[in-house]
Amino acid sequence: MTKYILIIAALLIGGFLSIQGSINAQLSSFLKHPLQASLTNFLVGTLILILLNIVLRTSVPSFSDLKAIPWYLFLGGAIGAMFVTSVVLLIPQIGVTTMLAASIAGQLIIAAVIDHFGFFGVSVHAISLSRVAGIVLLILGILLIQR
Repeated sequence: MTKYILIIAALLIGGFLSIQGSINAQLSSFLKHPLQASLTNFLVGTLILILLNIVLRTSVPSFSDLKAIPWYLFLGGAIGAMFVTSVVLLIPQIGVTTMLAASIAGQLIIAAVIDHFGFFGVSVHAISLSRVAGIVLLILGILLIQR
């Protein structure tokens, strides 16, 4: 039962991504540049995370702890900035549905590779015919959405 609750939570978060992308695309028109909308998005998110860390009294990592982290683990922020900015640029051009369907297809393709090989320390989940079929069906769905 817990797994289904987590899946429902993931579905809700996915819905919020549609809202976020639409809001940021509109914010871009008010701020006159997509990078300003992305920056505003990250500033608001940063402020909320700072507040949450203060309220929850999380521990601050030491400099030596930060130095021990492999450099590539800091790329998440850069990838997030690239994603948010791309959403702001692409939604007005191709629409929310196509943008998110295509990005989900890309996520699933890379996720299947990460799972299969266990990259980044995740547990290995071998690629299967049903996973490949699901990804192919999603890509076909993108083609149908475009019609």
